[in-house]
Amino acid sequence: MARSILERIDTPEQTDDEEIWGVMRTWLVVLRILIVVATIFAAELLEEFSLLGLSVSVWAVITGIPAFILFSMLIIQGDKRLAPELEAKRQKIISEGLTLKKPIRKRE
Repeated sequence: MARSILERIDTPEQTDDEEIWGVMRTWLVVLRILIVVATIFAAELLEEFSLLGLSVSVWAVITGIPAFILFSMLIIQGDKRLAPELEAKRQKIISEGLTLKKPIRKRE
């Protein structure tokens, strides 16, 4: 049976934690994309400059890859704790094997 507008307003579909995480997750994803673009940009265009004996492009890779991994881990951990529906969706994709074309077989 259809609910009225007032009933839908009174009962929010998301908790405050889930709404805050949704905003934070969006910014983390945007920052993660910016990290990749900035790393590629710095690695390609700043090869001739050096800092502390290493090329700026090497520094971009040294700082960019761990930053990307850190932001990815923050997104995954946040999904596990604050967005169970996203975590369930991720686990479903992993369990169905959609990400693995040729999975490693268990030893017999």
